[in-house]
Amino acid sequence: MTMTSRPASSPAAHVLIVDDDQSVRFFLAEELRLKGYQVTTLGSGEEALVWLRQHQTDVVVLDLKMMGMDGLQVMAEIQSLPLPPVVIMLTAHGSLDAAVAAMRRGSYDFLRKPCSPEELGAAVERALARRRREQQHEEMLQLIEETAHKLRALSTGNGRGVGGSGSHRPRLLEGRGILLDRERQIATRCGVPLSLSPTEFRLLACLMAQPNTPISFREMSRQVRGVDEHETVARDALRTTLWRLRQKLSRADDGYPYIVNMRGRGYMFVKEVPPI
Repeated sequence: MTMTSRPASSPAAHVLIVDDDQSVRFFLAEELRLKGYQVTTLGSGEEALVWLRQHQTDVVVLDLKMMGMDGLQVMAEIQSLPLPPVVIMLTAHGSLDAAVAAMRRGSYDFLRKPCSPEELGAAVERALARRRREQQHEEMLQLIEETAHKLRALSTGNGRGVGGSGSHRPRLLEGRGILLDRERQIATRCGVPLSLSPTEFRLLACLMAQPNTPISFREMSRQVRGVDEHETVARDALRTTLWRLRQKLSRADDGYPYIVNMRGRGYMFVKEVPPI
């Protein structure tokens, strides 16, 4: 019997389904929508990676065997994303060894086809519980970093944050409806204040100060945290902040995201939307 109850713990959770079998995509999507999830479906690993670089999702239900990129290749790329979603691998009956191999390489869980609505719902709930634990951990790390930043500023007698008084920098930054005031430490979108943490504010200022230019995590860390560190370390420190900032900004009225990932080069604030 199909369950139709809405998951109380994560009513707005988003699930991406990636499978080259249209009937499988339809079945999984219908069951998850009945349970109250937001769902997107895609038919290939290549499409999924393009989508994931421009959107955030909580859980990816990913087919192991697909034409083109297979599930293992897609999962490897997913793991390089900032705050990557939790992956549930779909495997055909009798592919238990492949499922175990997938879990060793980063998958959190697996489902064997065909799965029941109950099995699907339970797997997604387990994945979301994992997602919440990871987010809580990242929030704690961010709180520690915020405290450390304030202590560094006090110890150097600089109460205005990284970058000194800022007299050589423009006070106001603007782009596609977003206005950022460095002196007042506020940012608005179309006149509506954005609720940003201090680190999110500094990160947005860093990106807006160099619009349409990819900025590496290492450079972001120099400007936002006042620390020069390896790209990997900087990415681990800032990826949650960047993810939250992108969530809060979402997309402009023109439908194009404010912050995009330029693969292998960094992230950039889009001040001028490229022509179609």
